[in-house]
Amino acid sequence: MKAAGREVTVTAEKLNGDMKRRPSYPGDQRAKHVNMSTKIWLKVAMAIAYFLCVSVAAFILVIYYVFFWTPDSHYNITSTEAPNRTECAPRIG
Repeated sequence: MKAAGREVTVTAEKLNGDMKRRPSYPGDQRAKHVNMSTKIWLKVAMAIAYFLCVSVAAFILVIYYVFFWTPDSHYNITSTEAPNRTECAPRIG
């Protein structure tokens, strides 16, 4: 039985070529597969470029706000002085 199984495998390899080889496609299918892999790499490259652009912009804003920005006290609504409260709010209960 092993011999019969071997013959079938050898015959299949002879008909289909080496099983380790990549399949060969006609011209239009080959172009389709090449376009598909190119599209995938293009999407990955665009995602990396987008991530880098957003990260660089965020880094520039951090540098600006840490080193260069000074808040204008004239337009600042929040007060830096502590409120002077002498009495507590009544308890509800």
